[in-house]
Amino acid sequence: MKKYFVFAAAVIALAACSSEEENVQTWNGEIRLSAVNVVQTRAAQGIQSTAFDNGEKVDVFINENATTPSIEYPQPLVYTSGTGGVLTTSDEQYYPQSNGVNIFAVYPSGVAGTNVNATNVAFAVESDQSEEDAYKASDLMVGAPANNPVSKTSGTVQLTFKHCLSKININISAGDGITETDLQGATVTILNTTTGGTFNVQTGVVTANGAQAAATPITAGTLEVREDTGVQGISAIIIPQTFLAGRRFISIKYGGDQQTPATELFYTLPHGQAASVDFAAGYSYTFNITAKKSGLTLDGTTITDWTDYGDVFSGDATPTP
Repeated sequence: MKKYFVFAAAVIALAACSSEEENVQTWNGEIRLSAVNVVQTRAAQGIQSTAFDNGEKVDVFINENATTPSIEYPQPLVYTSGTGGVLTTSDEQYYPQSNGVNIFAVYPSGVAGTNVNATNVAFAVESDQSEEDAYKASDLMVGAPANNPVSKTSGTVQLTFKHCLSKININISAGDGITETDLQGATVTILNTTTGGTFNVQTGVVTANGAQAAATPITAGTLEVREDTGVQGISAIIIPQTFLAGRRFISIKYGGDQQTPATELFYTLPHGQAASVDFAAGYSYTFNITAKKSGLTLDGTTITDWTDYGDVFSGDATPTP
C-alpha cells in the first residue's frame, strides 16, 4: 500500500512538471493576470459574493520597474473578468526582457484616470443604488499582487482586491401596526452622508468631501416581500466618513397614493455617549430594524461581512428626530 501511494505521488509530480513545461513552451512572455480574494460586496442580494461577475471591467496599470523603461505600457489597460477570476485584455502585454513590472488595478473601470501615482482622484457613489449596475459602480476597489515588482513569469499573477468604501446592510421586519404587505415596495434611503471624496490609486485610501449638511440622500432600493423568506434585506455603499450621532440615518417610506401621502419612518443613528460614528473603509455595517407605527426599532445591530468591526449599535427610530 505504501508503494502505491509513493508511485501515485510520483505520477502526480511528473504530471505537474509536464504541465509546467508545456505552459512554459507555449508562453510567449505575455503577462497573465487573475483576480482573487474579492470579499463579499452585497450579501443581501448576492451580487459578486466572492469574486467579480463575469464580464466586469477592471483598469490595470503596468509599469516596468526601471528608471529608464524599455517598454511603455498604455495607462491603464482595460481587463475583463472571466471564469475562475481570470482577467483578459484584447491588447495583450508582455514582460520586459530584463526587469520586472509593478502592477496596480482599480475597479470599476474608468474612475482612476491615467496616472497610477495620483493620490487625490475624485470619486462619488451613486445616489440611486437600487439597480445592480449602480451598486457595482459605487463599490470602489483597488488590487495588487502580493509583492511589487513582479518578476518575469509564465505563471498567472494573482491580484488581491480590497474594498475602499463602507457597506450598509439593512434588514427590516414588520412590527406593531405595520404588516409585511405594507412594506412591499417601500423605499429605503440612507440620509446625511457625504457621497463624494478622493482616493489614492495605489493604496485605495479615501478622503471624504465636504460637510454632511450638504449631503445627498442615497436610495438603497425598494423592499421586496417573498412568501418563503419575508422582507428581503437591502444594501448600499457609502464613502468612509465621520457621521454625527443624533442625525437621521435611514428612512423607510411606504404606502400612499394620489389622495394619501406616503408614511415615512426614520432611524436616527446613536452611538452611546459618543458625538460621532466613524464608518471605516472595508467594513460592513448591518442594521436590523423593526418598522412600527411609532417608528423604527433597532434590534441587535452588528457590523459584519467585509471585516468584523466588533461594535454594536442599539436604539429606536421615530417619525421625527
